[in-house]
Amino acid sequence: MTTNNTKYWFFIRGLMREAAHWEDFPVLFESALPGNKVIMIDLPGSGQNWRTKCPMTISEMAESVRLQAKEHIEAHLRNHGKECPHYVLAISLGGMVALEWLQKFPEDLRGGVFINISLSGINPFYQRLKPKAWLPLLDIISTRDIKSREEKVLKLTTSQFEIKESSLKRRVDAYQSHPATKMNFVRQLIAASRFRTDFKKRTPPILLLNSLGDRLVDSVCSAEIHSKWQWELKTHPTANHDLPLEDPQWVISQIGEWISKK
Repeated sequence: MTTNNTKYWFFIRGLMREAAHWEDFPVLFESALPGNKVIMIDLPGSGQNWRTKCPMTISEMAESVRLQAKEHIEAHLRNHGKECPHYVLAISLGGMVALEWLQKFPEDLRGGVFINISLSGINPFYQRLKPKAWLPLLDIISTRDIKSREEKVLKLTTSQFEIKESSLKRRVDAYQSHPATKMNFVRQLIAASRFRTDFKKRTPPILLLNSLGDRLVDSVCSAEIHSKWQWELKTHPTANHDLPLEDPQWVISQIGEWISKK
């Protein structure tokens, strides 16, 4: 059910991640923030879009994401005859894509929340991907067994998240339904490494969330982005890279407080 106060959120995951990798976070989000509805969007080359050849630029990826979002917005208008505010929540690579979307089409969204992002031209490569993560990441890429690979992903990107058999099964099932290719992984990685942005237009409000315990991306990346554009920044004192899995209630409380001021 939608009301005049309904807010829609487009959720976008990171590098070779898909909607299933949010785990229970969207359900927790909607339950804790009544009137906020989640629409999950997959990046090109991932999830429902696994057959798509991923572009090698963030700009083209943003166009793909925007087209998917516009389909929802237009369907909502047809069904309900009214507009509702739309926001975006994105993590890591998804955050780069969403930032490009906001820069090019600031009228589309009321605001964005970006988790553990980094940007070339602001953050050096050794902060964008910590050297200690290089070997574990290569191990993940070379692991053929999907269950083992997903367990390694969770061990690298979370510290307190309980890795259950049910969670691993969900991820194996997701991959079997949407078997993303290593070539698309490489193309997404190239797009991320090339991406640079310098906001010249006024953008909707932006909230940055980062984690001091991030073993993949240095938390200083978000801090430097905050210093450059003065976007609001909230820092989790202990969590790892996948903050929505690590401490979903903290993320939701930060967003709830932020959205209440809009």
